[in-house]
Amino acid sequence: MILKNRRTRETLEIEYSEFRKNFAREIQVAFESFRKTELNKPFYNYKDDNSMEFNFYFQLQWNFNNFGNSVWYIEKM
Repeated sequence: MILKNRRTRETLEIEYSEFRKNFAREIQVAFESFRKTELNKPFYNYKDDNSMEFNFYFQLQWNFNNFGNSVWYIEKM
């Protein structure tokens, strides 16, 4: 997984497990933002929170980059 800093353009190459550990707070913020956005849609059709979490992680790169407020973004998985 390749991460890039928005401000300094520094590149960081880490494993997925390290990413989950080091960016746990940023992932949680992005998931909460994703969750609020999905719940506000009129066609909300998730049976439970597990399916919503699955959809978040299924498109992790897009969701982390667009719903998170981290200075790092996922350039490539």
